[in-house]
Amino acid sequence: MATRWSGLAFALVASGCGITSSGDDGPLGGSNSVSGTVVDFQSGSDVGGAPSVTTVGLIPPPTVTVNGATFMLTGVPDNSAFQLLASTSGFHATYSPVVLVATDDVSGVKAPLAGDGFISALVSGFSITPAAGKGTVMLHLLDASGTPRAGVAGSNIVLANAASASGPHFLDANLQPAPGSTVSSASGWAVYFNVDPGEVSLGIAANANVTLEMATSPVADASVTLADVKVTDGAPTGLPTNVSFSTQVVPIFTNRGCVNCHSANGIGKNLGNLALNGGAGHVYNQLVLDSTVRVVLATPETSLVLTMPSPPPPTDAHPNITFTGPQDPDYLKILVWIREGAKNN
Repeated sequence: MATRWSGLAFALVASGCGITSSGDDGPLGGSNSVSGTVVDFQSGSDVGGAPSVTTVGLIPPPTVTVNGATFMLTGVPDNSAFQLLASTSGFHATYSPVVLVATDDVSGVKAPLAGDGFISALVSGFSITPAAGKGTVMLHLLDASGTPRAGVAGSNIVLANAASASGPHFLDANLQPAPGSTVSSASGWAVYFNVDPGEVSLGIAANANVTLEMATSPVADASVTLADVKVTDGAPTGLPTNVSFSTQVVPIFTNRGCVNCHSANGIGKNLGNLALNGGAGHVYNQLVLDSTVRVVLATPETSLVLTMPSPPPPTDAHPNITFTGPQDPDYLKILVWIREGAKNN
């Protein structure tokens, strides 16, 4: 069973499929189910009533069945990363941390809901004046085993695309406001208020003494976004250098599932006209010589090889997200390779 953000899952394994099926065979690369429960974030108890559950990051969206607090998603492609969005009366609409699906069904997933009273208590405890049209982002600082990480200084945390936000503010071990704290407690939770809607990710703080990794996450008006953040001791390392296309870039397409769709006989080749099998020379031709948009030397970040499988959820037919954000190590390898001239090396 696939698990959420455990071990190497922080370095997301997700498919690079290029198009959804137009027939009745379901999503490309497999069709998995994801089941779980909608729970109160603060207590962990199942939520009563009739909550709704949708997904963010899968196109087309899977079929969702909700029965009380339990839910089932069917038709989730292999190697997918997505968030759940749960909502019901008495709670803020809440985005879950990223859910990862490899090649098997997943059970036991939690879709948390942050209660209106809980968020009001945080706002009061931290003396925040809520701004209209803004969201709340809650970061769960975890070690590689998924254990909450205490003692992480706020000076290490930079929330990108959130210049007007207030934070980080830390919760104590009982999930209560700790307004005087400048480091994480045993709960590992840090909170940002008044975050602009859109997408947020983590930047790199000056003089950081830990490395933080987080998937790019959605934010919406009056919503709460929960995001897991992997904490590793030591300052962030620099970008890779002298990236080899044949030994470092090409293996990404196999390791991340891209070849499953983008092969000579795959639907990604038929509809996306991109084949990522057949050896490094052939793949290089497909990406660089046969297209002017898959690899863009002048503006590497706009290259389709990076943008198509990256968040925010695409408006094209790409069925899922491969790179959870610009800190993804494989994203960085491809980015640097393009910056270094997209050489056939």
